[in-house]
Amino acid sequence: MKVGLVLSGGAVRGAAHIGILKALDEYNIPIYALSGVSAGSIIASLYADGYTAKDIEEIALNTNFLKWFKPSKSFRSLFSLQSLEDFLKKYLHVNKIENSFKKLFITTTNLNKGIYKCWDKGDIYKIVRASSSLPFLFEPVEIDGELHVDGGLMNNLPIEPLKDICDYIIAVDVNPLSKEKSLNNIFSITVRSFYLAVRANVEVRKDMADIFMQPEELLNIGLFDVRKIKNAIDIGYKEGIKIVEAVKPLL
Repeated sequence: MKVGLVLSGGAVRGAAHIGILKALDEYNIPIYALSGVSAGSIIASLYADGYTAKDIEEIALNTNFLKWFKPSKSFRSLFSLQSLEDFLKKYLHVNKIENSFKKLFITTTNLNKGIYKCWDKGDIYKIVRASSSLPFLFEPVEIDGELHVDGGLMNNLPIEPLKDICDYIIAVDVNPLSKEKSLNNIFSITVRSFYLAVRANVEVRKDMADIFMQPEELLNIGLFDVRKIKNAIDIGYKEGIKIVEAVKPLL
């Protein structure tokens, strides 16, 4: 049975995907293909490259993500994500999506055309960076003459590319809905607005998966609270055990 895994975006909460993968690795659940977006695209690209979940956890816990927030030199955003490209070049063994060890899809939003695109070929550094570039905060990335940003804007649960190639699909969304009280500045309002748009496009896709997980405990972790990366990983691991219990009998 070919198992596909879909990893949503969610900033720091995306570290929960590492915990999901730890459980799957521990119980020898093989993943045939991965589809990731934003934070999920970073983790999916590392896993597809051949890293184990424990390897990725070690990398995450030893990376200073605050250094990624470098002022942008353009008027398109507040910050640049060039540091993400540098990070990927440091750890990935391939520079093309199609050369990954496992089948990999990365989703971006094409600003020019107003559509999302699921990439299975191309420059993995630029495409993952684009997939992670939250509008307003991070500058768009030009690919083939067009501007691309965070794929979660239009598809934060990119199940579509796995439907025809996998027998069983596990989809993980790390953005449970909470009531937000502190909307008192442009940053919080922008992030909340993006979050609600993302939430809407997840709802219309979650039933396409054989298993859909959305850990409620992640409500206790802020989107940019890098101090709680390990907490997010641990929450993901607990959810991963539930996935193992459902999938193991089918293999």
